[in-house]
Amino acid sequence: MILSSLSIMQIIYIIIVVLIVAAGIFLAVYIPMQKKKQKTDFKYFYYKYIYKVAMDNDYYLINNFLFKIDDSYVGRIDHILFANKYIYIINDSYFDGDIDGKENDKSIILISKAGKKTYNDNPLLANQKLLKRLSIITGIDASLMIGVCLINNDCQCGVRTSSKSAYIVQAKKFKALVKAIESRDIGDINKEQLASAVKAIDKLNRRNRNSGKK
Repeated sequence: MILSSLSIMQIIYIIIVVLIVAAGIFLAVYIPMQKKKQKTDFKYFYYKYIYKVAMDNDYYLINNFLFKIDDSYVGRIDHILFANKYIYIINDSYFDGDIDGKENDKSIILISKAGKKTYNDNPLLANQKLLKRLSIITGIDASLMIGVCLINNDCQCGVRTSSKSAYIVQAKKFKALVKAIESRDIGDINKEQLASAVKAIDKLNRRNRNSGKK
């Protein structure tokens, strides 16, 4: 009886209001849940971006690379991407806010959404140390390596860099970064040398060992 007393326009209006309210409730619940999931599983989200670049360009990719630094320390590199001109040494970071600083600063500034500032270790410096150590161990020229620190897409990066071998970028910009670097006017790495580098680095990967010893 109630429906029969309403005009078609009134019914449409009610339906639209209900849909808008439902959409609002959905977004209010879904967006925070997605952000929480990405914060927890950020390495998986980053991996999807890197894997796509590797697949689209037929690049070699090694993930979760562990190698001996010295008798008491094992270094970790989240991803090593072997492209045509460079080898990308990639480590993942998640920042709950925005970051600011300079590439050679020991620490960078983390600015929370509420505006609170704290200091965090500079991921660029940590990544460069791993890159240089890997170069020494493998004998691969460090000039062929590019250090990349991936950060979450909602983190605004104000870290100022001038280096052409060390970058900190949002995960969604990784593809564009690799494309720009690979377009540099230099020759490709010799295919045999590249294959040899892949084997040498993979052989060093302690993750491949079943002994569990460091």
